[in-house]
Amino acid sequence: MHNVSVITIFKKRHQKVKECLNSLINQTLENIEIICIYKQENTQIDTFVKETQEKHNNIKIIYKTKAQDVVAKNKALEEADGKYLLVLNGNMCLEKTALEKMFSSAEKNDTDIAICGYNIIDINSNELIKTGLNNKFQENENLDGKNLNLAYLNLDAGNKLIKREIMQDIKFENYDECQDEILVLSCYAKANTVSFVNDELFYKYEDNSIHNLKNAVQIKDLKDGLVEVKKLFKETGKYEKMKNILTFIAFSKIGLRSVIELSFDTGSDLKNLIRETMNYLDINFFEWRKNPCFKFKNVPRKSYWFAHIAYKYGFQQTFIKINKKLVEKGNRLLRY
Repeated sequence: MHNVSVITIFKKRHQKVKECLNSLINQTLENIEIICIYKQENTQIDTFVKETQEKHNNIKIIYKTKAQDVVAKNKALEEADGKYLLVLNGNMCLEKTALEKMFSSAEKNDTDIAICGYNIIDINSNELIKTGLNNKFQENENLDGKNLNLAYLNLDAGNKLIKREIMQDIKFENYDECQDEILVLSCYAKANTVSFVNDELFYKYEDNSIHNLKNAVQIKDLKDGLVEVKKLFKETGKYEKMKNILTFIAFSKIGLRSVIELSFDTGSDLKNLIRETMNYLDINFFEWRKNPCFKFKNVPRKSYWFAHIAYKYGFQQTFIKINKKLVEKGNRLLRY
């Protein structure tokens, strides 16, 4: 058994594939395996991975087609034999001590998940967009919803080392562009304890511009995925404890970011879009209206508080139009 199995998903659009794989082969933690998933016809990636594989005997390759994306990822989950698992894509990198520090923290505290600090960087400008954890967590915390700061964390899988037992019955689902987010939330539903490594050891390069908007199909998948996650939280008896965190995530992802993205569709009806979104939230995540995660003293950025007030008192159109205008003037999309 390996200490850690890292599953990497490489796609043609990823610009940091070499940096990603090199960051893994240079990890200070011993006894890790690296499983690379990508389309075989991608000659550039295939050549690089195979050349690297010749020098390192801990690299496996799983080929896929576009239609086999989820199948390939779940095959990797089945084949991975690490005590802990971590999932990266080709626009993510790890500092060389990342796996060692997360592994040591999880082992020391006997936790289900270990999470390290992170930097999210604009891939176009190389500007730092967001950073965390900023000393907001104890080294060992119960996943009981008491620390609301969990709601404001990134949902990327790349800075989360997850115990194999937690993922035993969890698989990637066929959701477009939000598979990792749903996987992470599903693991939260089954985990009881988390250890935090405050060092910023994870780097994600993100296109946060108008050119990388989610479409209606991708947002529908995210809506469906969040509803399924809520069901899982209820099945595990954790929804009442974690509802504020889960509801904050649903509101910020669907009520704010997704509505702004869909408003750029030339055929969209903003009034109808808002009506559909409010119905979705009120039916599935009605707790958003009185969620303490949106209190002025709690939010990490006051834009969350302002957005919540705007939605709560019926000023959704004004809020969306202001944000859309900012993006049209060259500002990057707000990270709700």
